[in-house]
Amino acid sequence: MTDPSLFASGVSYTPAEELIMNHIIESPQEFLLQSIQEVARGLGVSDATVSRFARHAGFADFKALKAAVAARSLGPADKMSASIDGGAGDVRAFLRQQRENLDRTLEGLDVDAFEAAVVALANARRVLIHGKGAAACVAELLRFRLRRYGLAVELLPAGGSELMEGLVHAREGDVLVAFGFQRVPAEDQALLDFGAKAGCTTLLFTDRIVRSGGGPAPDIELYTYRGEPRAYHSMASAVALVDALVVAVGARLDGGALDALEQLKDLKRAYAHLLPR
Repeated sequence: MTDPSLFASGVSYTPAEELIMNHIIESPQEFLLQSIQEVARGLGVSDATVSRFARHAGFADFKALKAAVAARSLGPADKMSASIDGGAGDVRAFLRQQRENLDRTLEGLDVDAFEAAVVALANARRVLIHGKGAAACVAELLRFRLRRYGLAVELLPAGGSELMEGLVHAREGDVLVAFGFQRVPAEDQALLDFGAKAGCTTLLFTDRIVRSGGGPAPDIELYTYRGEPRAYHSMASAVALVDALVVAVGARLDGGALDALEQLKDLKRAYAHLLPR
């Protein structure tokens, strides 16, 4: 990966420029082998957008940008295993790609942010979780796991103004969790904005290392790499990060978490004659 501080700060980047920036940060070795046209085609933007981005980010031109990336690239990582297009239908290639996704998630992990998320969830009055589309499955996994510890956890309605039915009850001491992959949905923008005003702690899972300064910012942000911009976006690394978070919360709760799990086991055993597994 490349250090994000390479690019000019205090600049309002467009969504297309953020896409280019994330590509350079996550795949510097690939970027260094590409022309302007190849970068543009791979990201679905125009050649002019790539050229403008180089100047906007503080470089004389695209060539100067490449030279800076080459000088600041963090080692020979970014190995390119089989892509979805190149290995469609090949389960081994697909699983190798998931391993690569996990490696990149680990590279981009902010340990301090992860620990802050653990502390916030373990000490929360309530945890309100929102996930839309494919992210709904990861949101449900987090809800299911945390509730086993005896935490008060609620899954918010996925779409539209129904979100407010659950959000209206959020108070100081609550943690609001959102999943904003690729872009932050309007519902999660509302959630982050309301959470800040209500005194809640907000936690955002994202697959973007760089996001624009516009819109409400979360208190805590956890990065997960899910694949190249125009490739199939797997949830494998997001699920792994959620599982890691759940285990860390359990360790933080210590005896309380184990007691809740023991009570659950005893309850299942007591009613096994009526509700067999």
